[in-house]
Amino acid sequence: MMTFSTVVAEWKKTVLPTHKFSTQKNHAPVRKHLEPRFGDQSMSGMSRQDIQAYVTELTTRGYAPKTVDHIHDVLSAVLRTAVDWGHLSENPTRDVELPKLRTVRPKWALSVEQAQALIDGLSGLARTMVGLAILSGLRRGELFALRWQDVAEDLSTLHIRQAVYEGTFDTPKTEAGVRRIPLSTAAQELLRAWREASRRTDGDDLLFATWSGKPISPNNVLRRWVFPACDALGLTRASWLTFRRTYSSWAHDKGVPGKVLAQLMGHAKVDTTLNIYTAPRAGFKPSDGESRSDGESAGWSRPRSR
Repeated sequence: MMTFSTVVAEWKKTVLPTHKFSTQKNHAPVRKHLEPRFGDQSMSGMSRQDIQAYVTELTTRGYAPKTVDHIHDVLSAVLRTAVDWGHLSENPTRDVELPKLRTVRPKWALSVEQAQALIDGLSGLARTMVGLAILSGLRRGELFALRWQDVAEDLSTLHIRQAVYEGTFDTPKTEAGVRRIPLSTAAQELLRAWREASRRTDGDDLLFATWSGKPISPNNVLRRWVFPACDALGLTRASWLTFRRTYSSWAHDKGVPGKVLAQLMGHAKVDTTLNIYTAPRAGFKPSDGESRSDGESAGWSRPRSR
């Protein structure tokens, strides 16, 4: 009589460690939700009806659809392994009816004027981080894992090969995440000024680090500098996702082909770039003076295919 808790214990020991650190952290529902609910249940008794009842229970208790979906995904990962190990003939999480996901916050991106005002409202470290995020479209984990050896000598390109999550370094989120991206003149100017001001610029030193040389917390940057700057400007509080979406939206508006943009952003699928990271044109208020080439007015230039 193999129980769910027995399978989970072996799964944690032999399967979970093979995943990225960030993925391991995101499997917290196993301990918080799934083990208390299914721990003593025999694997042979795990049915689709049981899973459906649990999903309905979570929904009734007021859990957000996205949270219910995540818990279901984690349970599916465990039971998929149970199938591989011969404890189940099929995964009972398949074809379970889940609550419809809804967009809680509308997708939005900064206009050129808003981005310029935000960058101008910051200085030093924060100015460089936010400016480079907007002008490169990097994921936050990629941005904070950059080392000076990843920057071309002439500052023209970045080599993305690492990401950091809660102080732990790993490869980027996807295989497509390992890439080289070109930098606009404005991005190069930001990096040049930051290199002159930085105390640590050896090849293995992080571009953005604490006084002790350790990775900076992205959330701390938002709380200490970005949110106050947004409040002072009367802007909706921007996040690292906002900056990544801004880059994608500007590039899309400039006519950069979807496949090229996906490669620049480290996406394996073009649909991911267009559907998730590109805001509608009306959502980011193009500049009034479009004749002056709005992207260039903020120092953004069309990325080049490599």
